Amino acid sequence: MSRLNKANEIIELAILMQNSYCGLTIDDIAEHFECCRRSAQRMKAVLYEHFGNKIEEVINLTDKKKRWRFKKGTMNWLISFSSTDFANLEHCKNLLKSKAKQKELEEFIGKIKALNPQNISESDIAEISLNQSYAIRQGFRENLKLEIMEVINYGILAQKQIKIIYDKSDKEIILNPYGVLYSDRIYLVAYNEWAKEIWTYRISKIKKIELTNNYFDKDKNFDIKTFASRSFGIYQGEVFDVILQFNNEATVDAKEYFFHPTQKGKLNTDGTYTLTLKASGEYEIITELLKWRNGVKIIAPQSLKKTYNKTIREMFENIKE
Repeated sequence: MSRLNKANEIIELAILMQNSYCGLTIDDIAEHFECCRRSAQRMKAVLYEHFGNKIEEVINLTDKKKRWRFKKGTMNWLISFSSTDFANLEHCKNLLKSKAKQKELEEFIGKIKALNPQNISESDIAEISLNQSYAIRQGFRENLKLEIMEVINYGILAQKQIKIIYDKSDKEIILNPYGVLYSDRIYLVAYNEWAKEIWTYRISKIKKIELTNNYFDKDKNFDIKTFASRSFGIYQGEVFDVILQFNNEATVDAKEYFFHPTQKGKLNTDGTYTLTLKASGEYEIITELLKWRNGVKIIAPQSLKKTYNKTIREMFENIKE
């Protein structure tokens, strides 16, 4: 192991010892760093040598094992936050429907930035946030592996190629990661080096991911917001103008609901609400509208209205005895 890696592990151990209320045993250290007890003892000894007066020894009354922890606040100066951390907080803020809660979280983010000893680049935060386009939907959310998202976020920010093994294939794919799309499922938008095209990959189907040492030049003509706003969901197709009308009972909820980045709403004098948007993805639009039951009707286009009516008839046929 290089000296740099050893130094990183000592710093990591110091942070762990401060964050642990009960303290860490030698076995805890060995397990965390996947090393033998002898190495774990050496690591603890290094911290004792430099910070002995700031470390507390604690004996657990249950297992009688010796534990060590830093006095609270001693190692605060070692803890910092990255641009990705703040971008993720911004993402959480954007997911909130309550404007009041958004403001509270924005103030909280400001406090953390003020306490952070590291200068955070607002341009880095903006770059990550811009590369995450949101299509907020009701319904389930996928469970994603944190380490995969970390590699993707770093690849987007640093403009480094990633190597993945995807779905049922064992073949490695080299990608230039451009951004992330949030729908009912979460997708990576990336330039496929082999296909010479921009494709979407369902992140939950990425079996293995690795950051390479190769940098890439992002296509200056590609804008992920424009890419995302072309479709109602993920799949790209012919864009059409959609006009929806919500009845009086559904108007209150429809006014506060996010359907699509291009949406525009108008409250009518009779209490109904008209919503317009430009998108592709006929199937996903219909799937969304079914959630509103009889609260919405399609004004245009006629092709979407026909497909919607056909879908309802087929569903009705399925429940006939």
